[in-house]
Amino acid sequence: MSETMLFILEVALCVLAVCMMLAFTRAVKGPRFTDRIVAINMIGTMTTAAICILAVYLSETALIDVSLVYTLLSFLAVVVMCHVVTLHHKGRELHLSRERQKETEEEAKEKCR
Repeated sequence: MSETMLFILEVALCVLAVCMMLAFTRAVKGPRFTDRIVAINMIGTMTTAAICILAVYLSETALIDVSLVYTLLSFLAVVVMCHVVTLHHKGRELHLSRERQKETEEEAKEKCR
């Protein structure tokens, strides 16, 4: 492989590393759960790209298989996180609706008195 191609692959890995750090800060700081989930998904995608670049850089075809497995695990992790967040929000909504119902019942009792 030519020196130019190796340099381009090294630069691409460095750019991916910087982007992963930025996505990690968004995952930590993100004001909402959705920001965090998208950031984690971005990190997984960039990691897959980095593994593929390493496969070309090192001329190792086995890393492509590793990349595929990592992609599937990353997708599964994001789906599980989305499911957990959805259940968390449904539980909060259910709790809030019960509190509203109790308040409404208490107000109705006070009006009857």
